[in-house]
Amino acid sequence: MPFLTLPTEVVELVLISTAAAGHPEAIAAFSQTCRAHRDLVYGPSDHHLWREIFLTTFDDLRISGGGPGWSEVEAHKVTCHKSPPFDWGEEYRRRIWAAHYIRRQTCPLASTLEDEEPEDFRFSELEIVRRNTRALDALVSVVLTALPCPATIVFSFIPPDETSHASDSPSSSYPTFPPLPQAMSGASSSIIPMGPFDGSGRGFGQALSARNMSWLQAVLKRGYPPSVTARFCGDKWEGGIAGQYLEEDDFKEIQSAGRLIACTGFKTVPQDIQHRIPRNEIAEERVTLPDHSEEQQLRRARRLARMRVYNMRYLARERHWGPFLPCQEKRTHGSEMRVDDDELLQPILALFRLPGAHNEGENGEHEHEHLTDEEEDDEGNGDGGEEDTDEETEEGGGDEGIAPILPAGPPSPAQLRPDWAYLAAARMVVEANLREAFSAEDLTGLISLDGLRPGSAPWDAALYKPPEPENGKGKEKATDADEVEGWDWAGVTGIWKRCVCWMDYRDLILHNLSGEFEDPNLAEAVRVIAMQLRITSYSPSEVPGYEHLPTIHVAGQTTGASLVGHRRNIHGTVGVVADGSVRWTLQFSSVEGGQGDEWVSEGIQIGGVASAMGVLGMWTGAQHERMDPLGPCWAWKVG
Repeated sequence: MPFLTLPTEVVELVLISTAAAGHPEAIAAFSQTCRAHRDLVYGPSDHHLWREIFLTTFDDLRISGGGPGWSEVEAHKVTCHKSPPFDWGEEYRRRIWAAHYIRRQTCPLASTLEDEEPEDFRFSELEIVRRNTRALDALVSVVLTALPCPATIVFSFIPPDETSHASDSPSSSYPTFPPLPQAMSGASSSIIPMGPFDGSGRGFGQALSARNMSWLQAVLKRGYPPSVTARFCGDKWEGGIAGQYLEEDDFKEIQSAGRLIACTGFKTVPQDIQHRIPRNEIAEERVTLPDHSEEQQLRRARRLARMRVYNMRYLARERHWGPFLPCQEKRTHGSEMRVDDDELLQPILALFRLPGAHNEGENGEHEHEHLTDEEEDDEGNGDGGEEDTDEETEEGGGDEGIAPILPAGPPSPAQLRPDWAYLAAARMVVEANLREAFSAEDLTGLISLDGLRPGSAPWDAALYKPPEPENGKGKEKATDADEVEGWDWAGVTGIWKRCVCWMDYRDLILHNLSGEFEDPNLAEAVRVIAMQLRITSYSPSEVPGYEHLPTIHVAGQTTGASLVGHRRNIHGTVGVVADGSVRWTLQFSSVEGGQGDEWVSEGIQIGGVASAMGVLGMWTGAQHERMDPLGPCWAWKVG
């Protein structure tokens, strides 16, 4: 029977089955056989065919993107503003193109002939950068539209011992890392899925597994395009500490790559495809990897990440002293601004009032300030981290002869967006430290791609119910200071674990002066601290378009003992920034139990709302003094 005589419905089922079998390119080939077939594939205006093709591979966008409080599709529609009809075909083709592009970049047998250079490497450097960005953005959209996880409750894993102080530390009976069911070898009796389920494993419109994450894992099996990976394991960061000197296209690429690395972790370039790194007079210096081994790539990536997360010059008012970029950022064109490394070091040299990098004594040797043994003992006692009670920031930090600079106030949440390059570096540093302290099996629940899904952190659906729209005070005329009705849409309430990394304060200064971080014996202090958080109130969102997500005001305390046996009180807010990313701001009191805040952490939720992967960010001094240390942190919910 000629194919043209088949009913349209039958032909459509064949095309859908072809996509489900993993051959999406056959649909494009079919459309090129004749005009009638092309009209069948690309002509329909209601997109029903492409919707069914899309759903063979990816999660349903109509029930994705929610979190606690969005357990039903209708509730999600009520809380979200209206959006134009979704083009299923365009998004499907964009993702499939990205998969094929990355496969051609990373698979050793992707080209037809072994001696034939892949087509993607014949383009100019600018075109390669733009194609990389296009592919990376498509993969990010896969993360952001993954199906939410069903609600779960996590009970204590370890029965309290009558002789233990379980009442003083309720978090001690919870796991160290997220108890993600999808990442665990077997179901635990302590993880209870909530709600009615049908035969397909769905509950409240959610599923235990997500097609998006399975597809993403397969696409990234051999890593990112080599030129992208090389940006994160080279000799130094390009374009300044915040990419302010990068060309516009390069800046977009490193931000898109940083966002994906923050979600999936750093991946090395396989040795059998390193010859595919673009080689031309412009790109060679930028993307050449000095050492091809996986171990050396990881070492260089960790060093480069440390250069960013511990860079004291990164702290700035315009970034609200956090991993953010201003929405209206004034960046210097790459061809107009080139600054020598020594010139970049001058502000930090003046900051600490140390001799210049090239001051020489009479004998022609560099002069350095040498501490006495007593001074070395006093200064070496403190690590400069959050758990250190010594006030290193007061040593030499008076600057009495310098008048304080009083610029304008810090930007509002509506004026900020995440700096994904910094967040990627934060993940690389913290993950490397965790891998040295824990086994790969222990980290499974934290780094699993299913942990990026909305609602994958432990939460009870019965506790997260949004208020009725007509009853919310937010609908009334009110000042920004007024409280409104809300709900725990971010999954704040519960037990959290927070990994904090810091360097000895002397090492922090010395490595900021040298900018090298090459010391093979360099070690960071790493602490995993438990927190118990609760909600105190809600206030209107400051970001236009996100009025349905009130700012959550939180309070709590660190539930485990610190190094000196004291707990810290916590207070802060959870809201959104300009692009809709969820921002976490937590203030930590001094260990003496005073009312003043000593440390502050700023972070961004990774993946969907209330994801098990948690919040990546940075910590620094709460008073934002000039001598404040800084470092990366990573928090995740366990119960």
